[in-house]
Amino acid sequence: MHKDSEYRGSKRERHIDREEDRVWAEFYRRVADPSVAAELIAYMDQDSEAKARHAGLYLRCRQSLRREKARIMRARRAGVVVRALLHGVFVLPCSMAVKALRFCGAAGMACAAPHAEPAITQLSKIGRGANASQTQDAPAAREKPAGRRAKQG
Repeated sequence: MHKDSEYRGSKRERHIDREEDRVWAEFYRRVADPSVAAELIAYMDQDSEAKARHAGLYLRCRQSLRREKARIMRARRAGVVVRALLHGVFVLPCSMAVKALRFCGAAGMACAAPHAEPAITQLSKIGRGANASQTQDAPAAREKPAGRRAKQG
């Protein structure tokens, strides 16, 4: 019976082995988490005995990391597509509208009366000033004939 107790180990060792098995079983359940998988791979790469003992777990960890990498790549591609769509829906029409408004403004300015030479502008002002003095004299001249008509009439 003494040999049998040595073979099985002490009660404490058996308890530690059971706990160790429970921990490894928990790792099998949590291997889908990429952070746990990365930690386990790092540990098993350093401890070849654990890697050999839990080869299935090691392979599941690798698979989990590959899935995570593929998920990230899909998310990036979807992000590129969404950004391109938003750019096409919002940014491009706005920039086209701004360009159209600038073009219409420039075309409107080109169609407006061109600015004359300063000398021509001054001559037209002088001409208007002479016309204004004639128009001021004209109402006075018109009043006189109107007044004469009233006297005659």
